[in-house]
Parts: sequence; C-alpha cells; structure tokens
Amino acid sequence: MNQSFNTKSGKQTMKAAIIFLILLIQVLPASAAASSPEGVAGTAHIAGLYSNLESFDVTLYSDKPYENLTLELTLLRPVANYEEVLARKVIPVDSLPENTELTKVGSWDSRSAQSGAYSIRASLIENGRAISESKYNFAYGDNSVSKIRVDDMVPDSKGINVVLSPVKPVLFDIEYMLVDGSDVVYSTKANSLSLTSVPENFSAAWGTLLKNNREYQGRVKIRIYSPEDETFVSTRTFIARDNAEITDIYKDETGASATVYGRSQVPFEGNLDFKVFKLNDNSAEGSSEPVDSIREKVPVLMNGDDETVEVAWKQRLQTGVYKLEIELLGNSGQVIEHRETIIESDLSPYSNLSAANNSTSETNASSGKSTPGFSTVSLISGLIAISVVLRKKG
Repeated sequence: MNQSFNTKSGKQTMKAAIIFLILLIQVLPASAAASSPEGVAGTAHIAGLYSNLESFDVTLYSDKPYENLTLELTLLRPVANYEEVLARKVIPVDSLPENTELTKVGSWDSRSAQSGAYSIRASLIENGRAISESKYNFAYGDNSVSKIRVDDMVPDSKGINVVLSPVKPVLFDIEYMLVDGSDVVYSTKANSLSLTSVPENFSAAWGTLLKNNREYQGRVKIRIYSPEDETFVSTRTFIARDNAEITDIYKDETGASATVYGRSQVPFEGNLDFKVFKLNDNSAEGSSEPVDSIREKVPVLMNGDDETVEVAWKQRLQTGVYKLEIELLGNSGQVIEHRETIIESDLSPYSNLSAANNSTSETNASSGKSTPGFSTVSLISGLIAISVVLRKKG
C-alpha cells in the first residue's frame, strides 16, 4: 500500500516537473520576442518596409549602436516560375544609433512600368553577411479605387501641406517626412484623421533646421485600414530658402524701427537697410536728396519668431517731408522685401539752437556763473514782497 502510494506520488511529482519545464520553455521565447518583436534582441533589423513603382522607404532599428552597415534593395516582378530582377539599390548606413528608428528613402525608374504584381526585397548587410531581411508585395495598375485622393501637395521651407479628397467617408493615418538625400531627417505622424464629404487641407511644420539653398523632398505616407489595409505615398522636391517679412514700421524725425517675422526653418541671418531722402517740392518731378543711411543686423530668426530693430538718425530731421526706404536683405544679401513710407517733420531749425541755449544756461547756473536779467525765482520773490507791503498799508 505504501509502495503503491509512493509510486503514484513520484509519478505526480515527475508530471508536475515536466509541465513546469514545458511552461518555462514557452514563456522564455515569448518574453524575448516581446522585447524585440521585429528581430533578435541586440541586433540591427528592418523594422518597416514600403514600396511602390516610384519610391520606397525602409525603417531600421536596433537597441545597440551599429556602424558601417549596407542596405541592399531589389525590385522584383514574378514571371512564370521565377522572379525577374528589375532594379537594385545599395544604400550605405554609416551609423545606426541605439533605440532610434532610422528611415532610408530611394526611388525607382518606373518609365517602363507594366500593370501587375511586384515585390521589393530588402537586406541589411554587416561585413558581407545579411543580419536582417524583409519582403514587401504590392500591385501596380490595380483597377480598385482608393477611398482617398491626393489633389495637391506643396512642401516648402516651413513645412508641408496636402489637400485630400474623400471618395467615401474614411479614417486614416498620415505621416509627414522631410527627406535629405536618402535620409528621413524629420518625421511626424497624425493618427485617426477623418474625411467625410469635402476636400480638406492637412499640414505639418518641419521640426528641424534646414540648410539654405539645399534640395529636400517632402513625403506624405497615408495608411487606410478598411475595408482593407492600404498604403500610398506622394513625394515632391523643393529648395529650402531663408525667408522673412516686415510686419510693422514706426518712424519719426528722430529714428525708425521695423519688426521682422521669420517664415522659414532656414535660420534667417539678414540685415535691414534704412534710407532717408529729403523730398524737394520745387524741383522737377519731386526729386530727392539722401539724408541718412543705416544698416542693422537682424537677430537670428526661425519660422514664427519676430524681432524689432531700431535705428536713430545722425541728426533730427528738420521741417519738411522725407521718404523712408526700408529693405530687408536675406542671408546672401538678396532683397527679400522693399517698403517705402513718408516722414513729416515740423521740427524748426531753431529748435536745436533753443535746446542748446537752454542747456548752456543750465550749465552756467550750475557752475555759479551769473546770467543777464532776472531769474524766475527772483521775480516771484519780488512780487511776493510787494504784495505783503501793500497788505500792511491797507
């Protein structure tokens, strides 16, 4: 009886141990997968892949830094029992920072495109060995109609705008990307946007500095989830330019000021030119003569920043009518904006002389030197004394 009990107990213990081991084996791989769902923990891998016949983008990720990797991409078309290679691209990945997504972008030559199925195969190479691979299938020339239509898209030095029209009411995600060469240098995403019945404008501002006169691409990636998962992309090239505008001007016979507003993610490092001309009414065609000219540096401005620049004339403007010209000059000295206005001065030529005499009198008084005539204080004191004497007599 005891022997039977011990045997049964031993079997139960062994069975429990086996179940525990099975559970442990199942849990450990699941934990590793959860920490790095797109690849092996600690290994650089392809986290996202998209392509059409015009362009592609590949997103890489790693939880440790890598250097000197290579991204190889192949555009394929199935033909009978094999896949025809249509194009190949090789993109160097000099540096892959840890815990940071890195997206590379490229384009295909689609001038001889044919309707049908295609695919893109991507391989991430380290020292001649593929450490991650991914494949994306897509169709070209499909007769199905998307629920969204891109009517227009304009990227510029401030950000990007895209006008979308709904074919049917739809919810979608949109990602805005700023592309420099093959690198996505800035991206931002908006989820669960909606279109119901009329076209709408969607926009985003670039959250990074741009380089003056450099070519960039604005890229919009739209994803629709129903009735089936669908992704499409629109891309357009633009040249980044420094830009600003004059929003306010103040002027009088003593000086002037101008408020400048930044309108670009290219840092604005320009100048303001202030020029004053005296208008001669009696001369032919109202000619003018230069009176003053001042150039001032504008504090560095980004998109949405504003600064006010003030200047003082070398001499106060005498009675007359003057023309004030203000030019806003860009980083390269180009004229961005030219403004003209009028200054009317009623300041007499004797005003400065009177001010100078008053200043001299005050100086003499403070130094103890006497001035001709009675001072105001002496006159008032005398009047008070006369008044007192007359009261006593009365």
